[in-house]
Amino acid sequence: MRLTHLSSLLLGTCLLSACGGSNDDSDTPTDGGTPPTSFDHQVIGTVVYQGAVAGAEVCVDLNQNASCDTDEPSTIADVDGKYQIDWSSDVEMPVYDLVANWQQAAETATKPALLKAAFRADALNANASKSDSNQGAISMEGVGKLVALQEHGGEINPMTHLEYQRVARMRAAGTTSLDIATQRGLLAALLLDIYERDGNPYKLSTEQSLSPEFIDTYRLHRHLEALIGEQLSDVLAVDDIMSITRDQLRDLVDESGMSTEDYLASDPMAVRFLVNNALIAEEYIETPIDAKIMSDADWQVITTNYLEEGQQPSMFNLGPAILEHFFTLDYGNPELSFIGRISDNQVTGLVLRTPVEEDDHLECWNTDMKKWINPDRKDQGYQPPAMTFIDNTMNSVYSGTNVPVTIEFTKYSGTGDEWQAILSTTPPALKLAELNWPSQVYRYRIHQAEDVMCRTEEFDTKEMPLHQDPQQLTTADVARLSWPSLYPDELVIDEENQRITNKMTEATFEWSLIDSPSDQSIIHIVEIVEPQFANFVLATDYLIDGADIFEVMINKGSSEYSQRHQHLSITYDGEEDGFNQRFYKHLEAIVKGQ
Repeated sequence: MRLTHLSSLLLGTCLLSACGGSNDDSDTPTDGGTPPTSFDHQVIGTVVYQGAVAGAEVCVDLNQNASCDTDEPSTIADVDGKYQIDWSSDVEMPVYDLVANWQQAAETATKPALLKAAFRADALNANASKSDSNQGAISMEGVGKLVALQEHGGEINPMTHLEYQRVARMRAAGTTSLDIATQRGLLAALLLDIYERDGNPYKLSTEQSLSPEFIDTYRLHRHLEALIGEQLSDVLAVDDIMSITRDQLRDLVDESGMSTEDYLASDPMAVRFLVNNALIAEEYIETPIDAKIMSDADWQVITTNYLEEGQQPSMFNLGPAILEHFFTLDYGNPELSFIGRISDNQVTGLVLRTPVEEDDHLECWNTDMKKWINPDRKDQGYQPPAMTFIDNTMNSVYSGTNVPVTIEFTKYSGTGDEWQAILSTTPPALKLAELNWPSQVYRYRIHQAEDVMCRTEEFDTKEMPLHQDPQQLTTADVARLSWPSLYPDELVIDEENQRITNKMTEATFEWSLIDSPSDQSIIHIVEIVEPQFANFVLATDYLIDGADIFEVMINKGSSEYSQRHQHLSITYDGEEDGFNQRFYKHLEAIVKGQ
């Protein structure tokens, strides 16, 4: 918990409750004369946000309502953000806050949605809304506001504002003065650690406020505040989690290759995972708190509807326009799929029956074991690593190999705005927005680390030419091996360009030698098509194994192209409100109607 984390931070750090505060000197005359009825006061300071704030209205907030009322002393900061307020009152030692207001361009970054949770309700949370303390320094309308407690000698900056927000929340909850002082001391230690500073955390120069390190750290800090909000009873939970995760947050930004501002504007799930896990590790919460983070119940849906063969497959895959929006729907029967496409805004489709075989006798090349492995056989010494579920990612390996395969899931509310926005980008002909979707929809993206080579256990072999040298293969050799019934009369051989044309179909194929995962050569044959379709053409591959040649399947690893042309691949609880059958009937009706 926080007290343990702060024990090292507090060493050598002055608690603010003992640094400054009210002046104990009294102006009461000691000679028995008449006490004064009016007292003069003065505040001199500087307003700093990201640089000096010129022209800010600064006031002495005597009623501590975080606003500049017309009857409160005020002034305007100069071009360097400096100001001076002189006033008189009948109170010798007034209690006040300092407020600075100004107008500037609105910040473009959108505020992320809160991590959702049912936190413990108590008096602090019940009254927190009255404090209005979780407002950013700059509103969406471009109105800037910073507040500072009076102990900071007129300094008004993001750090004083951050402290004020915590204190305002405690004031609204009726926290005692002693407890507020203690929390302020702990916050001072946290701020020095978060911003890697020494001395007084609330004294921020113009130059310091303009440094990229400060600005980026402040943005990260505010992002965490937007994620956690005031849901936790501990008013310093945000600052504690920021102190713990700061370096990891910076690493995430660096890995993204984006600026901190742009990265946070995307509301990255990696940050949500990090914050959620830190809250659990520090015992602020016991279970995941974000509606976007997969729970055990979500993984059970995935297991039943997506991972487990022979149960109730519930999946929909929609290809990009370049593939005529080819789509497949698995609607609960492992032997049936509805497949179709969209051409000229017309939907065609049919039910495809693919009987499930108990054993397809497929084996893949295991580069570590250097042999072919059928994972269904238990006598080959192959033991796949256990499947793991971390954050929203399932981690496994390609069957029979040690090639990592990760499946990243994005969770959407079936009635939420995000899912509706995705549906709005799908072809209107499918009318997907008209469906009543299950309560949760899971989009998935598969990443395979490397290419994988597989074959059937019962495979036919061809013989290499007598030279048995892949480098001496000719186009005529490849034509004779691949199309023996057509060679040579029905084929046109182009040795110079390594191309073979079928006279009857006029299809032209090009061959080349490529390396296989087993470090042997592969004869790679692919049909020549229009460039926009080239990445979607299935190649024929033959592995050269000494004197033998046999067909293999190369399952490509994830590529930049496939990432740029993402399919919409989703799964869900197909049994919820009979969604599988409703989805099937929906598509069937569209096809029959056309």
